[in-house]
Amino acid sequence: MNRKKKGFTLMELIIVIAIIGILLAILVPTWGYFLRRARVRTANSKAKIIFNAAQTAVTEYSALERSAHNGFTDYVGNGAFYFYWDGSRGYRLSTADANPVNEDTGADAIQNGRFADKINKMIDDTIIYKVYVSNYNVQSVVCARNTNDSYYGAFPKNTEDAGVDPPSVIGADMSDFDLV
Repeated sequence: MNRKKKGFTLMELIIVIAIIGILLAILVPTWGYFLRRARVRTANSKAKIIFNAAQTAVTEYSALERSAHNGFTDYVGNGAFYFYWDGSRGYRLSTADANPVNEDTGADAIQNGRFADKINKMIDDTIIYKVYVSNYNVQSVVCARNTNDSYYGAFPKNTEDAGVDPPSVIGADMSDFDLV
């Protein structure tokens, strides 16, 4: 009695494994591309949230600072500046020197905390960001999940539209990302 053996031959198994290998070689780099785009788009959407929250905070400061009878000192209205949040503390930086070297301990530190609180209420996780403010208007924002992150978000121009990838959030040239 001839019994037919069921199953695959060795040649059929090798061909199937080769086809799976070819498909994986095509799909794995594509997955990397899509993962990178998804992370950048997530960072861009967080930058937009920060932009809107910062503009709201600047508008509130504008109303307080422009009313002469409240005795509120100028924080936003005294020129263009950068605001940098390092994940735990905020720094108001001049446009000439954008490195947070000296830690403020006076009234500016309190205002930095208030300004950061207004923005951070809208963000659901730990993130670092840099905001450029000029003449009571937020001009641009750059953000990342941490200082070593390689996926940066920006608004109103994102990193793809601007054609630049900043070396870090603190080192970002904010003029690359504003609309002017």
